[in-house]
Amino acid sequence: MNPFHRTQKIMSRVLVLAAVVCVVAALSGCPTQAPAPCQLQPQGNGAYTVRLTNAGAATAACPAVFGDQWFMDDFPDHIAMRSVAVALPALPDGGTDLNSPTWGKGSYSSKDPDTNDYCIVTSIQKPFFGPVGSTYDVKNLTFLSSALYIGTEWKADITYTPAGGTPCAYTGQAINPTTKCGTNADCDPLSQPTNSGINYLYDQGCHLDTWATDLTKLSDGGASGLGICFFNKEFPSLGGFTK
Repeated sequence: MNPFHRTQKIMSRVLVLAAVVCVVAALSGCPTQAPAPCQLQPQGNGAYTVRLTNAGAATAACPAVFGDQWFMDDFPDHIAMRSVAVALPALPDGGTDLNSPTWGKGSYSSKDPDTNDYCIVTSIQKPFFGPVGSTYDVKNLTFLSSALYIGTEWKADITYTPAGGTPCAYTGQAINPTTKCGTNADCDPLSQPTNSGINYLYDQGCHLDTWATDLTKLSDGGASGLGICFFNKEFPSLGGFTK
């Protein structure tokens, strides 16, 4: 055989083998690849919209469902959260006091997601301020966190205590980004030229319930009456957007 042809044949086999290896690697993944660490959406990406659902008997002070919006931030040794309804305490140098009861603080039980892609903060160190003199105490804060979800959804057990009132148990579910809507089409994650910005794998749509419209009225000075794109099912509410 001509040496040139022999070399061509060998190179062809090498290229085919390399292609097979690439395909297998793409399908099976690299077993030594480190998982994406636990992540959340910092306040630079906007607030989480939080829906709180009463886990017991509703009262005038503890309604069946209400909404709030929380900012969150990730620090080297803890995460922090606060209600946007509460003004930040100002320091003389213009900074922020993270030890103020305006903030709730806690730590992940592990820096990496578990096998369900969950990142869990078992409890926060102490309750933090909510709207109109209320407080929140948060336990079992569970983020859906992977390279795909990056902490854009969470659930939690929340004790809400109205000002001067009795503590009430709630379940919380939250979404980021916060997207206002008038119709379900406004929540479409794949529409063009603009879209909702919400992960396309979430089962979510336009919610025009009172808890949602009350939140948008607060942010719009009582004028809009728009709803909010929110989950249709309990955490993790997967299945994709339905038009």
